[in-house]
Amino acid sequence: MKKPSGARVPHDSFPLRTVSALTGLSPDLIRAWEKRYGVVAPIRGPRGARLYTATDIDHLRLLARAVGTGRAIGDVASLGRTQLEQLTAASVDEAPAAPNRIVEQVIERLGSFDHVAVTSLLGDALVGLGLRTFVHQVVAPLLHEVGARWGRGELSIAREHLFSGTLRNLLASLIQTRHRSGSRSVVLATPAGERHEFGILLVALLALDAGLDVAYVGTDIPAGEIVATVRRTNAILLGLSLVSDGNRSTAVAELRTILHALPAATELWLGGRDAPAVAARLKPPRGVVVGGLDRAEADLIRLARTTSV
Repeated sequence: MKKPSGARVPHDSFPLRTVSALTGLSPDLIRAWEKRYGVVAPIRGPRGARLYTATDIDHLRLLARAVGTGRAIGDVASLGRTQLEQLTAASVDEAPAAPNRIVEQVIERLGSFDHVAVTSLLGDALVGLGLRTFVHQVVAPLLHEVGARWGRGELSIAREHLFSGTLRNLLASLIQTRHRSGSRSVVLATPAGERHEFGILLVALLALDAGLDVAYVGTDIPAGEIVATVRRTNAILLGLSLVSDGNRSTAVAELRTILHALPAATELWLGGRDAPAVAARLKPPRGVVVGGLDRAEADLIRLARTTSV
């Protein structure tokens, strides 16, 4: 049974496809258990999608373990947490592994192309540690470590693609379910020619966590479309990620076009490895070069507090 659509959406909530990945249960099976046994009660998000809390996920995991021992779902559906834990002789309420150990475990599983384990480890870390800690202490170090190993030839392209695809799917699903209707908007993108998006995805999550709404446009977006999105959403901030030095000339040209049309009231932030070099070539200079996630988060919180509606 679902909760009414007018119910307040919990701050940490997850769509069905993410819950499926985190529990190992198929979306069809989860829906069947909901309808027949009422084991969880998802709410409807702003766009009508089922959303589940971390408590729902824990309960579904316990049920999955109980069913995995040979018990019928009809026999265990009405049991509470303590009874289910006793049946499975294992609690999912244990403290999550330390973030540095999670990073090590993900790297280990990439070595054997274990997509299921990588997805589970990332999901467990997100639920157990919370969004902010997950972003700062798991995802950011993982991106650094995977990039460093790939650069040294210790991680194959196929393994890097496995990691990137899994992580991007998880982050994108989180962004989609955290729409904040009525909040001031920020637009996040990478300009034409720039395809590195993980930094801007993490900023999107931190912006949502700070209480802002996010229009995540994506990568390799022409200047005209970026400005059109800013105007359409009446955004108070435009954040652009600039990583590739090979794209510097294109990025500078695109930024000049954006600056010519960007509303004066919209703040411009430039982030990423190549942001200082691009900013130095803009005459006259405009925009703030954001150095790192900690600085970005602090400024997002400041922005949310000073522009609340």
